[in-house]
Amino acid sequence: MMEKKPELSLREEKTARRRRLIIEAAATLFILKGFHQTGMRDIAGQAEISLGNLYNHFKGKHEIIAAISEIEAVDMEPLLSRLESAQVSDSAALIEFAEAYFAVCCSPANAALSAEIVAETFRNPDIGKVFSGTRKRLIDALEEHVPDHYSKRTATAGLVLDLIERAGQSAVGTSEASQSDIKTALLEVIGRLVERS
Repeated sequence: MMEKKPELSLREEKTARRRRLIIEAAATLFILKGFHQTGMRDIAGQAEISLGNLYNHFKGKHEIIAAISEIEAVDMEPLLSRLESAQVSDSAALIEFAEAYFAVCCSPANAALSAEIVAETFRNPDIGKVFSGTRKRLIDALEEHVPDHYSKRTATAGLVLDLIERAGQSAVGTSEASQSDIKTALLEVIGRLVERS
């Protein structure tokens, strides 16, 4: 039985909407200008709120990145749940996951934001920690579908995830035909990789 979420008060709803507006404004600027080049004042301007109001919600860009990570985790939940609940021998579930995650990764906005965040993790490892939870869960779910004959199943699952993400990034800005070819090749490779014979 699904857990029922508690209803939010009017004030809580307004706060949640404002936070979402700030996060969307920040994400837009991170994509356009880069994380490092975007200041809190820029974010406040994009969100059309005062700088003081912005600081009432977030102490700095790192808290906004943490909020983006939480949203990413929530957005990935249905995809992850299907993969986690699938039978280990259900290669169709893995292919379905790869196809859906590829679609996420080849979104131009997602690819640009991911590149900015990855670049920033080299400058600030704390940002990397924020996103590591979702990545670990993805790898753990994929590992369950990696056949036992692989000696390093966790590493193999990580490589499968990297392959999907990189294929998605490669497809950004290409024609529909090229994206389709990349996706088809990706799914063939993953299908062969997880063959259980």
